[in-house]
Amino acid sequence: MTFVYTCFVCCYCEYISEEKDMYGQSGRREHREVNLVRMSPHDSRTNRQRKGRRRRRKAQRSAILLAFSLFLIVSCMGTLYYVLHLDAQESTSDGKTGISQEDLSGIILDDPEEILPKVTEEPKPTQIPPEEETPLVAIDPGHGGVDGGSGRGSVLEKEVNLEIALRLEDKLQEMGFETIMIREDNETTVSKQDRVVKANEAKADVYISIHQNTYEDSDNEVSGIETYYCNDTEGSKEFAQLVHDSVVAATGARDRNLRESDGLYVVREADMPSCLVECSFLTNKKEREAIASAEYQEKLAAGMAEAIYDFFYQEDK
Repeated sequence: MTFVYTCFVCCYCEYISEEKDMYGQSGRREHREVNLVRMSPHDSRTNRQRKGRRRRRKAQRSAILLAFSLFLIVSCMGTLYYVLHLDAQESTSDGKTGISQEDLSGIILDDPEEILPKVTEEPKPTQIPPEEETPLVAIDPGHGGVDGGSGRGSVLEKEVNLEIALRLEDKLQEMGFETIMIREDNETTVSKQDRVVKANEAKADVYISIHQNTYEDSDNEVSGIETYYCNDTEGSKEFAQLVHDSVVAATGARDRNLRESDGLYVVREADMPSCLVECSFLTNKKEREAIASAEYQEKLAAGMAEAIYDFFYQEDK
């Protein structure tokens, strides 16, 4: 860049020097001629032509000077941009700024700039102590049959709920728990009343209902996990808190808090500690893609299983 500036300045100076030499010689000749020769009409026209040429040369010099100034300004700005851009690239490449695609969890939050923590380990299932009585866990995949629940694209809530419930059942049985599934396929329709009756008649020790959430407003970036309980049943808040904290930690999803409600029939009417987990927002594209994947479903099921173990055996863990 410095070489270009130097060449341009040299050419411009040479041009000005030539102009001055020519202009000076012409002026001296004209001065001598005026002293020796009487002016004629022809000479007057010649002088006007020379003045016109001088004005044109002056305009050309002004244009060249303006162009040269603009060239210098643009070149300096370009050089400054290049230096700043290069510094930014170096800062990003040294690992101190910028986040690689591998660091993203694949779930969008309310704030698009916020990034979820990457979860590197799944909760470790633990075996029930052999001397302890085996608890019975009622697992309720929400909706089913003609009631498909919410859905977006190819992801239907009743199907996702059942997938997570079946994975949870496997993990609990591996740990030594007994389980009862409120529904076991996607063709069976079970009313809210029948769900609670089935769990109460089986005398389940805890009840967990699995659902997916939606946000029907214009904002489709809402995401995260919500867990509901009813204070009418003793132990429900403690149970819900353990489940909520564990699934949030297992998935790295946004924590949308524990919520108390007496408007959810299944958690209000259950005789045992119970909770309802809204595992994702199907209206959020990336969270919908995540909840449909086996890997994310495994994390949710593992988090639920560990929380259920902690509820019964936290002191022995």
